[in-house]
Amino acid sequence: MPRADKQINPAKGLSLDPEIFFAQEERRKRILRMKDMLRPGHTTPIALRIDDFTVKRLKTLAALRDTGYQTLLKQFVIERLYEEERRAGIIEKGPRD
Repeated sequence: MPRADKQINPAKGLSLDPEIFFAQEERRKRILRMKDMLRPGHTTPIALRIDDFTVKRLKTLAALRDTGYQTLLKQFVIERLYEEERRAGIIEKGPRD
């Protein structure tokens, strides 16, 4: 069994034992999942097509609120999603509702 601290030789590929490699890979995946749970602000970029008039309205409102239009759009989506989840019975009303 090769030593785990050996360097990787690009000509030969991985020098780790497959069991060690897969154990490390599983640990890495668990750490990434934990980071995602601890970083609720982590976002995923998406593409969204909106007509020019709506974008202008959104930018104007965002400027009045002294925030970015993408931030405002995200807040709108989160608020509406919450309302729709309540209507569908997915979540219950909170103590502030």
